[in-house]
Amino acid sequence: MLNEERYLILYSKVAESDGEGIPLEVSLEQLSEALFCTQRNVKLILRKLEENGLIKWSAGRGRGNRSKITFLANKDEKLLQLAEMTALKGEYKQAFEFIQMYGDGTSVRQHFVEWMNSQFGYKTVQIDDSEADILRLPVYKPLLTLDPKELYYSFCAHMVKQLFDCLVQYDRQSQKIVPSLAHAWECDASGKEWSFHLRRGVLFHHGRELVAEDVIFSIERLRGSAASGWFVRSISSIESENSRSVTIKLDKPNWLFLRFLCSSGLSIIPHELVKQDERFWQHPVGTGPFRFVSWTVDRFKMEANPHYFQGRAHLDGVVIVTMPEDTHIYTKSWEKLLVERDGKEIQVEKNWNNMEYLDNGCNLLTWNMSNEGPIQSQSFRKAVDLLIDRRFMTEELTERTEFPAYGFFPNKNSYVDVGCTDEHKYEKAMQLLLESGYCGEKIVIATYGKHVPSALWLEKVLTAYGINVEIQVETFLSIREPEVLNRVDCILFCNIFAEDEVCMIEMFEQNGNFIKEHLDKEMKVWVKEKIDSALMCKDPIDRWNVLMEIEIKLREETHLLFLTHTKMNTIYNPSIKGVSVNSLGWVDFKDVWMEK
Repeated sequence: MLNEERYLILYSKVAESDGEGIPLEVSLEQLSEALFCTQRNVKLILRKLEENGLIKWSAGRGRGNRSKITFLANKDEKLLQLAEMTALKGEYKQAFEFIQMYGDGTSVRQHFVEWMNSQFGYKTVQIDDSEADILRLPVYKPLLTLDPKELYYSFCAHMVKQLFDCLVQYDRQSQKIVPSLAHAWECDASGKEWSFHLRRGVLFHHGRELVAEDVIFSIERLRGSAASGWFVRSISSIESENSRSVTIKLDKPNWLFLRFLCSSGLSIIPHELVKQDERFWQHPVGTGPFRFVSWTVDRFKMEANPHYFQGRAHLDGVVIVTMPEDTHIYTKSWEKLLVERDGKEIQVEKNWNNMEYLDNGCNLLTWNMSNEGPIQSQSFRKAVDLLIDRRFMTEELTERTEFPAYGFFPNKNSYVDVGCTDEHKYEKAMQLLLESGYCGEKIVIATYGKHVPSALWLEKVLTAYGINVEIQVETFLSIREPEVLNRVDCILFCNIFAEDEVCMIEMFEQNGNFIKEHLDKEMKVWVKEKIDSALMCKDPIDRWNVLMEIEIKLREETHLLFLTHTKMNTIYNPSIKGVSVNSLGWVDFKDVWMEK
């Protein structure tokens, strides 16, 4: 235990109401109880604290003379110092626990987070006898999994892409599929048989070369009800003629299959390690641009893969620090690099670059069609839709830069009025409510994290129009629990479309996806038929038009309500090069470098 922590313990037990600089009577017995040690050890501790200038100790001599202790250091300053020292050792969770224990009612937590901001970004550090370029970034939700089989969240998918590779990858700039682990491929005329040829010399992080068996194992293990299981539902067989070629046969044509194979869920993993090591996902091994170093509750650390087949990353390492979610409000500016996930206004340093981009996703509200009650009425759902003024919503929710949504994907026509004034919309909505037979039944909307303000805004607006709304705040973990997912009437969340068409299909195919779980059986059957029809379309425009039929039907029948799109920012020092935002809304770590 550090002297600073012992000082804080004694301060909280003895001087909390009096403060520093005042001699306070105390007995060795009291101090022994406070520090949970013997009186002999208390004397040693007091001596060290006095030597460090933290206290003044006057031992009581003679009967009736009590000892006195004077606390010389400001408690808040010492607490901040302790938190900083602890954080510098990488023990971020412990640092926040110290503040929680000793900093209640103070501003230490805010000051500590502001100090932490200076620790984030691109830094060159001395490791042994050489310099290393390290990128340290905070996140406000923990990394849940690195298993491609269990991916639900964009951050997890992004981190999987740092450690693993897929057979092919999608170049958003050229809008073409380009080689990755497979250097070439071909397909038969039916769109049902796909053959891939693996690169030579691709090494997993533990040194073994990639072979066809790894591809077969990685794909076969997805079968079943896992989050990524839907990718392989149409695969009838996977075969290899030799160690460098794989043939995948489908039971139906799928002209989007190559885009499927670009997804994080179809990352290739080393078959023998996953089979042998039950703890593999706690220290994963892939072929990606970075290799795993450590993973704790405080941070995730990885280092550049020096043998990466597509070229070594410019960075030497990346550290992801898990911060308490509510500390995000104290984030102001970072010394080198900032990824702003919520669009909050940021103080930009002079000459810094500000990259604005539209989050490729949509904030929306699902209706749980398995629930009885007013939500079964299309008239009720349409009434709610009309009562939500998206433009007013974006104006009032000023903590994020948003604009109204008319569909899943942002575009210049993202939101269009239905052609009537606000007064007429209100009249029409009230008429629809009357037609639905709504009698004030409670409507439970579940949400989590950064979506809570939007949910509270909906509660305020809909309550004003006589709709009884209750907001149920969950965590981003608990909201996926079946008892929550199946019980609530609505879920407000954001869907990120990292791979456009593929992610749109995923919403309706992935087990556990909010939209899939809340659609009724008839709609699920209809959607599945449309998806199969779309996958059979070789022409991308024809395929897209079929998929848009799903969006149109969902909107017209109000199976879900599109709310807003969000604008994001990446703010960085202009001397940092290679900054780009990928389809998952995160900086691609591999290409970042510092001009020196």
